[in-house]
Amino acid sequence: MAKYMSSIWIMGVLIFAMSFNYGESAFSCDEAVKKLIPCQPFLAGAANGVTVQCCDGARALDQLGKSNPEEVKAICQCLKNAAAAATGVNADRAKQLPGLCNINLPVPIDPNVNCDRL
Repeated sequence: MAKYMSSIWIMGVLIFAMSFNYGESAFSCDEAVKKLIPCQPFLAGAANGVTVQCCDGARALDQLGKSNPEEVKAICQCLKNAAAAATGVNADRAKQLPGLCNINLPVPIDPNVNCDRL
């Protein structure tokens, strides 16, 4: 029951993070966060591994960030806010996600990252 409630909380936080506006660009925070929703069971520790849907979403996010440096910063800030607000998300698992999906995300999923340095 506790894992179920944690999952509901994480989904709520992700939806909250999607409501932020990060400027005028092709990037949208809700689009970025939606792409990582399939990763939620892994990030919360409810699943031992990532799913194909999770990695597909992470790959799509990787493509979003290759368009321009300002979008990379916007994606970074979006994910930073989502990671900081999400209780129950294991930061070590979030850092493992790119390696498990064999991608190199342009931004780390970390509430402590300095997005201005990207």
